[in-house]
Amino acid sequence: MKQLKVVIGIPTFKRPQGVARLLHSISRQVIDCRFEVLVADNEGDKGVGLFTVQQILAEGYPLPLKAIAVNERGISQVRNALMHEAFDNMQADLLAMVDDDEWVEPQWLASLVKVQQQTNADVVGGSVAPDFEVVPPNWAKGLYIYYQSDATYSGPVGLIDGTTNVLLSRNIVDAYPEERFDPFYSLVGGGDKEFFTRIKRRGATFAFAHEAKAHEIFGASRLTKKWAIERSYRIGAGDIRIISNTSPGAGVWLREAAKLTSALVLSSMLWLLMAGIPHKKMQARLKIARQLGKLSALKGSQKAVYAETHGS
Repeated sequence: MKQLKVVIGIPTFKRPQGVARLLHSISRQVIDCRFEVLVADNEGDKGVGLFTVQQILAEGYPLPLKAIAVNERGISQVRNALMHEAFDNMQADLLAMVDDDEWVEPQWLASLVKVQQQTNADVVGGSVAPDFEVVPPNWAKGLYIYYQSDATYSGPVGLIDGTTNVLLSRNIVDAYPEERFDPFYSLVGGGDKEFFTRIKRRGATFAFAHEAKAHEIFGASRLTKKWAIERSYRIGAGDIRIISNTSPGAGVWLREAAKLTSALVLSSMLWLLMAGIPHKKMQARLKIARQLGKLSALKGSQKAVYAETHGS
């Protein structure tokens, strides 16, 4: 493991406190290989993320740390910039990506690398648990948009569908040099799942490391029904866009139409029946929102769900 070079890439946009918190948790990693930290600020040349990194370096940060500006707005552009800088300029073997609204446990990176070395997977995902800044409302209990993973398994899986906690192998850029995150998804969301689905079709392999634990911060602004419904809506829209990219035949669309219709009917019934159980009622409401998101994508309408930044 000592010969590996690993870069931890952090996309950021107007979250100086989040970047500082994440960098502090990264400084406590316990791992037997070289790694460096790379922050990509989507505010551009005068971004607060760049300033935060300068401050942390001045205070004596114990790890190699650099920051780059990404002037073109969009999460896909930032992810692509991280891949280019890490693999092309820094000659990394592995790139771990984690968001600026998260913090990671001391064994996080070592667990990702261990599973990647065991499986030789192109993409390894880790666990993401919620970290609530305020007491969550009763309706949020157990909802998938907050509680992303309770898996206790490490090893090969069919697909990893997010970059909130992920490790990418250099083989991605070597084997699929023209494949990158699609800028189309920059503000509407779903670009990470679309990218991984696309490279899977070309032969990319995936694994999961359940001991690679990150914690996503949820403040009051993300513990509202409006935010939860919009997130579920965005996931549904992304699902349809990914299917559309595969040039599906009539049979695929008929199956999707049947699934969408049945999900709407059943979820609407559950929403009415579960009126006295807040989290069950909300679970049904989110299912409805996901189907409505699918319908919006079928009609070609887009909603810029990443236009607003939550948290600092």
